[in-house]
Amino acid sequence: MIEFPPPAKLISMNDRTHWAVKARMTSAWRHAAYLAARDAKLGTLPPSTVTVGLPVRDSRRRDPHNFFATVKPIVDGLVDAGLWPDDNSDWVTVTEPVLMRGGDVLVNITARETTP
Repeated sequence: MIEFPPPAKLISMNDRTHWAVKARMTSAWRHAAYLAARDAKLGTLPPSTVTVGLPVRDSRRRDPHNFFATVKPIVDGLVDAGLWPDDNSDWVTVTEPVLMRGGDVLVNITARETTP
């Protein structure tokens, strides 16, 4: 499990944010995930399933799949840290984000079973 504080607001696919602002937020998420993975010293991992827990402020109803715009830069940061050589489907499967009330970002990585 990798934990880190949210470096920026969550990015939703429904946002209508200016491209430059979105680029800064995307970069912040990617860099924060990179630093957290580097500090965790996990080394290279086998093909894995990644589940990301994203903190929200309140219990309003939200569509978790809209926050894949936040999950993508997190996974990119994990690849930047060397956990996998690429984030294609050979290496990484991502589940729908889990929205939780408050706290840090939680990234759970589980090795996938391989079939012979």
